[in-house]
Amino acid sequence: MIERINTILAALSISLVLASQAFALTTQQQADAIINASPVVQKIQQNFKPEYGNLSFFVEGLTGRFGELPSSKREWGNNDILPFIIGGEQGFKGGGSLSRIMIMLDQQGKAKSVISERTVTLPTELIDAIQDAQYLRLSSSVFLDSTVDLSSFNNLERVDIAFSKNVEHIILPKSGKVEKIIIFQESLKRISNLGKQKNLNLLKSTAENSTGFEEINGSKTLKDLSIYLSDPNINIGSIIHLQRLWLANPRYENIRNINSLDKLKKLTLRNLSSEKISRISLPKNLEKISIFDVSKNSLPDIKDLVNLQELVLWFIEDNVFKSTSNLPEIKELFISKSNLPTLNGIEKLPSLKDLTVKESGTIDISAIEALHHLENLQITDNYLDDISVIAKLPKLVFVNASYNQLKVLPKLQPGNHLESFVFSDNPIETIDPEVLKTYSKVSKRAYRTPFYQSLTRKQQLYF
Repeated sequence: MIERINTILAALSISLVLASQAFALTTQQQADAIINASPVVQKIQQNFKPEYGNLSFFVEGLTGRFGELPSSKREWGNNDILPFIIGGEQGFKGGGSLSRIMIMLDQQGKAKSVISERTVTLPTELIDAIQDAQYLRLSSSVFLDSTVDLSSFNNLERVDIAFSKNVEHIILPKSGKVEKIIIFQESLKRISNLGKQKNLNLLKSTAENSTGFEEINGSKTLKDLSIYLSDPNINIGSIIHLQRLWLANPRYENIRNINSLDKLKKLTLRNLSSEKISRISLPKNLEKISIFDVSKNSLPDIKDLVNLQELVLWFIEDNVFKSTSNLPEIKELFISKSNLPTLNGIEKLPSLKDLTVKESGTIDISAIEALHHLENLQITDNYLDDISVIAKLPKLVFVNASYNQLKVLPKLQPGNHLESFVFSDNPIETIDPEVLKTYSKVSKRAYRTPFYQSLTRKQQLYF
């Protein structure tokens, strides 16, 4: 009976739109007619108290439209998986500071996209009313029920539930049409129906102690995965079509056969604390690797990766160069807060063009003399007191050596290609005039050095 009434009301809204065209109503008036006749709107308004936040309804093609779907790069890097709701001249994507919820209706009065923002309270009746939604982003909201039941959302393709209160269990649609999922909910205890999502190609989750994620094992569609691991039963190597992977807290059992991921291009590993992990082999087609927070003797070998172009390392207790070899295409190396008294071993990476070493204590960089292709060098926030090696690197274009212990600048050789040299925040007091002449064509920055302070205002313009 209720479904029949809803059908009649929906048909009525269509009739009103057709009639409005005959009477030349404005688009706002047409939208208002659809909104007022919509069973979805009526159910929401009946159960939505003023203190829950502000409601805004738009009708696609009349008072609202969708922005473009985010690119794959934005999905991965910016966590944007939903198109904007554009109403008037304003775009809504969630994450704002206002307590509001935006609902895009189709011209039959059914919910198509729902976006909530900060501190909105979401009653169960609202979730029930928007079951036709294609896009769903519920961010920084308060759920009255700790179970978010989306099992009957038969059209849902993209869902983002993040930083919301009182979320312990998420039930995904039984229909299995969801393509992209973001769940940034540390309080989550269970996710259901994940294995039913046969079109799923992106999953990002920060839930550390939740069950149900093991259902991604053997996925044939998942390409992008970012997950905090706590379940040893999750077998990353079984997800054979992965292209981008971000893992925190992996156990050896999770990644023991990660080398089988032939399609994987980008890999991030965080919190490696088992010596067994040092024995794993990495996938051969990787192009970028980022590794963070590695305990002693837990760093896996980074070798024989012929396509690797970029390597990022943070908080590494082992000497990274003991674990790297045969990386013929590597162009960029970034190291920060790691155990590196010297860069000995870096000569095994002769193709490097960009090198960054930050916050790694007392360091000797003389070994970079072997890097004949090096163009950019950032060696900041260390206890470096000798940078004479830069005079032996003819292709070097940019150097940033700020926040070190430099007292002397090297004399550049004729034919050098250096264009910019930053040596601010060093205890340099004087520079030999003959040395300074070799920097005549180089842009120089010497802020907050004794040398800079000793210059006249006019002279400072050159530094």
